[in-house]
Amino acid sequence: MVDYSEIGSAVFAQEEVRKNYWKSLFLIIILIAIVLGLSYWIGAELGDVRMGLGIGVIVSFVVIPIQIMTAKWAILGMARGKAANPEILAERRAMQLLEGLAISAGLSRTPDLYIIPSQVPNAFASGLTEAGAFVAVTQGLLDMMDEQELEGVLAHEVSHIIHRDIMLNQLVVGLISVILILAVILERGLLLKSIHGDRRDRNDNGGSAIAILILVAILIRPLAILIAQLLQMAISRKREFAADAEAVRLCSYNEGLARALEKLGGKEYTKKEVESLGGRELACMYINFPGGELFSTHPPIEERVRVLRSMY
Repeated sequence: MVDYSEIGSAVFAQEEVRKNYWKSLFLIIILIAIVLGLSYWIGAELGDVRMGLGIGVIVSFVVIPIQIMTAKWAILGMARGKAANPEILAERRAMQLLEGLAISAGLSRTPDLYIIPSQVPNAFASGLTEAGAFVAVTQGLLDMMDEQELEGVLAHEVSHIIHRDIMLNQLVVGLISVILILAVILERGLLLKSIHGDRRDRNDNGGSAIAILILVAILIRPLAILIAQLLQMAISRKREFAADAEAVRLCSYNEGLARALEKLGGKEYTKKEVESLGGRELACMYINFPGGELFSTHPPIEERVRVLRSMY
């Protein structure tokens, strides 16, 4: 096991980015394999595998670009984010900190800052490219954090922009949307097949084959989406340690983010709190989103804080 107290944050960040890249790539390949598997199955049911694969390709080339191009405004709409107002002291402070971090990170422009009207302290970054990147923070985060803690949180979000995590996340969301659509197509096809199956099959098998077909049709969509979402959560968890390490490098200080994470940790969000953040669909984007270990989009806060405090 690596002793992170013996190496600098820059080295650790580089290693984490490398590991994150290969692990995330492997998980994305699994998502693509699910898309291909569902497409092949659709083709097999149609009696033409090439047609099924063609359907998968068409759905992918339509859905993924739309998902990517509309993501920013869809996300801000769900979270009800508004552009930060420099006339408000707390928001101006955040804008100034973000500008300094963008310069330290070597970004060509300072990401836009948006304020989410939620009292739950949290933050996320989004935007497909550096030119369109933005950071969103909640009102609760601005109210709760001191300057060092707020800088640590903003540095974490800038790190996601540097590492191109946002592009990866949008690709994953697009693939999950494709999986959902293909699963619905397959589900409908299997149900129609069970309803319009030929009479000979009904008589020979006493309806057992039809019952199995109906059961498969009912289960295919929830199972496909469950597997896809578990993979999405795993990809999200892989990004966080690298972003934490990069944040320490940008701030030249680990305690601000460590204290901020401790403040962000704690109990599960209530339904009302989740809704104020834009819904559970945005969970993987936030710096922290409490959840069970299997269904969590983030590593445990305690582990993140421990690793942060072992870095210089």
